[in-house]
Amino acid sequence: MFVDLKAAYDTVWHRGLTWKMLQLLPERHMVRMIVEMIDNSSLTLTNGIYKRSRLRSLQHGVPQGSVLATPFFNIYISDLPTTVSRMYGYAAHLAIMDADGDRQAVGGVLCKNMATISDCSRLGS
Repeated sequence: MFVDLKAAYDTVWHRGLTWKMLQLLPERHMVRMIVEMIDNSSLTLTNGIYKRSRLRSLQHGVPQGSVLATPFFNIYISDLPTTVSRMYGYAAHLAIMDADGDRQAVGGVLCKNMATISDCSRLGS
């Protein structure tokens, strides 16, 4: 089963990513530099007649198009719960694999895996 996580890069919670990076990276100064880069992102909206909205800072998301976006997202999802089947994740995609001679058994196992992952996402981890 292949899962495409919709708007994945836009939904990364900055504080959660910071906490996870502090667990993984031994150098706190490096984490501080990364967090400042992400937290200082902002945007304005412009409509067709060139009226601009006020500047807004981004509370969620990683810089799309950056070479760092995928590693940041991979760190963010690195603590997904263990599933019964093999699960591989990269960027905004997950692949969950299982094999059995009985298709219904495989379907049941894959559904169980999806329930595990979706329960986790509701908790905000």
